Amino acid sequence: MAEGSELLIVGGGLATARAIKAYREAGGEGTVRLLSADAFVPYHRPPLSKRYLRGEAEVADTLVEPEAFYAEHDVEVELETVVATLDLEGRRVLLEGGGARTFDKLLIASGATPRGLDVPGIDLEGVHMLRTLGNSTAIREAARGARHAVVIGAGFIGMEVAASLKQLGLEVTLVHRGKGLFELLRARQLMQFLADLYAREGVELVFGDEVQSFGGRSALDSVETARGRVMQAELAVVGIGVAPATGWLEGTGLHLDDGVVVNDRFETGVENVWAVGDVARFYDPIFGKHRRIEHWSNANYVGVEVGKLIAGREGGYDTVSAFFSEVFGMTFRVFGDVDEADDIAFRGTLEAGKAIGFYVRDGRLAATLVVGQDDETQDRLKELIRARARVPDLERLADENAPLDEVLET
Repeated sequence: MAEGSELLIVGGGLATARAIKAYREAGGEGTVRLLSADAFVPYHRPPLSKRYLRGEAEVADTLVEPEAFYAEHDVEVELETVVATLDLEGRRVLLEGGGARTFDKLLIASGATPRGLDVPGIDLEGVHMLRTLGNSTAIREAARGARHAVVIGAGFIGMEVAASLKQLGLEVTLVHRGKGLFELLRARQLMQFLADLYAREGVELVFGDEVQSFGGRSALDSVETARGRVMQAELAVVGIGVAPATGWLEGTGLHLDDGVVVNDRFETGVENVWAVGDVARFYDPIFGKHRRIEHWSNANYVGVEVGKLIAGREGGYDTVSAFFSEVFGMTFRVFGDVDEADDIAFRGTLEAGKAIGFYVRDGRLAATLVVGQDDETQDRLKELIRARARVPDLERLADENAPLDEVLET
């Protein structure tokens, strides 16, 4: 006999916690059941590569809501529960190991899974990936007994983990097959600044190379690259991106294309089935295209919106996307869509801790990279991106003395 619920949520991340709270606040009734493969109730992921990893925060500090919140909001939580497949016709999900859960409404929030490396030694003790609180705990504990660490990847996870491990006192080498740090932002100035910053902090950077094997009999003791470089390491962290967790949805009839494809109201096209968070490729009306965004700010926002929608209130995607990162005490934020920018102009300097990078596409402002700006300036930049402000003179954007509203036309 399958256990049923008014609202079934698959996946236990930030978007899920926000959706539950918004659903109840908007008057959503009936039983809510949360199925999560994780061992913990929803938590924030940014601390996993920063404060929690460094021992500056504990488990309770990472939780989105305290454990008692779920019982107080009539949520039946099933942790360490893996969903095998979705039966849309039967309005149920089948669980690995047997059993099923039926639903009237379904929210797909299954997130993403880390991409692995198919190389010898990947299973050695000391080789880790970072996605979950449990992963971060294991890395944190391993760091206590290690002197040398190798981090693979130069995106969010790789950069932040490398910085945190260095701050913990380890000798750290970062290996990346590309040309620099944070290449996805396409900003040469930022890549050079970060390379200088990491070098200053003592992190060795190895670009244009990739891991060929992890060495050691039972535990890791070395890492070898394709170019023949061998590095001592008792700890390695692989951070080469994630893939949307859609395997359990294959063959269900849902539109899958780098995630679950949904509209700006997170609707899948199947009645009373929504998808949000890292697993969803949603329609962004501001940029007129589908996007999949793997950042805290997006999960935080879309969870609230979908919760309201499921409860029958108004909602939907209507914001300028944003994300942030913090390394070695420096925080930078990105607003908008950096993809396919034609030009990038900077005002101020990253070295001085105060800068704005303007991403221009088709003569209009598409995104900004922001360091050390006040809230008023950041809010205005988001308004200008939303308005798709025209850029008549790229060079004037770099002039710190020129007011934004004079160099950008709405």
